[in-house]
Amino acid sequence: MPFEPDTALPANDTAVPVDPDAAWRDRLVELHVLAEHGDEAAAGEAKAWIDSDERARRAWHEIESTCDQLRGA
Repeated sequence: MPFEPDTALPANDTAVPVDPDAAWRDRLVELHVLAEHGDEAAAGEAKAWIDSDERARRAWHEIESTCDQLRGA
């Protein structure tokens, strides 16, 4: 099998693996922040998403909890 640099594993075993859900979670956090600050379009998009996706609903509640904890700090 030929060496393919773009698919090779990093030599440094302390490298952080890429999170395939990062963009997904980032978008959910973005919608949460926008909705919390009065963006009705973002609130509508978030509501539709969390109403139709149990995983997104659980993540949304985790995000809310984290935000609440940060505000209390």
